[in-house]
Amino acid sequence: MKSDHDFAVELGSILRHRREMLYITQEEMAEASGFHRSYISDIERGARNLAVRNLRRICEVLDFPLSAVFKQVELSLAANKKLEQRKQRKMADKNV
Repeated sequence: MKSDHDFAVELGSILRHRREMLYITQEEMAEASGFHRSYISDIERGARNLAVRNLRRICEVLDFPLSAVFKQVELSLAANKKLEQRKQRKMADKNV
């Protein structure tokens, strides 16, 4: 199972990507959501344990359903896990 930190980092990355796709700056995101710009930055770096109600406010600004955000995080974490498993198998095969 992935750590809470991995989840927070992936969530932040997905939110950053969505914000950038919409050509919204962190400053604009902060103003529209009612948060400070440094809080948005912390979220995007995975440095904050984000409350669901705060995530909901951010998702509203990004026009991004919560369910879609969580689904993308799950898919990304699963893909990363598979990639890591492949790397470990290759390393094990090289050591045989």
